[in-house]
Amino acid sequence: MEIKSITYERVLSLGNYENKKLSLFAEVEEGDDVEESISRVMETVERKIREEICDQYEANIRRLKQELRELQQQVTAAKSPQPEDNGIPDSF
Repeated sequence: MEIKSITYERVLSLGNYENKKLSLFAEVEEGDDVEESISRVMETVERKIREEICDQYEANIRRLKQELRELQQQVTAAKSPQPEDNGIPDSF
């Protein structure tokens, strides 16, 4: 059997009842190593389908780290002793 083309399709669940689908079609040229061609197509699809998701995860991680820093600052401020308000102004 002579293989002339390769199609690889991947469906990735995004975890929120949504899916992402990517397929890649490649023609096998005469003299090409079929196994190597198949692997290359599969690796490309697997890498590309996750790129955007990884970028989104990284952006979410950066946002959450910033929120954490802000919350830590608020906790530190809340724990620090506050001057008593005795109704007397500090200066006249």
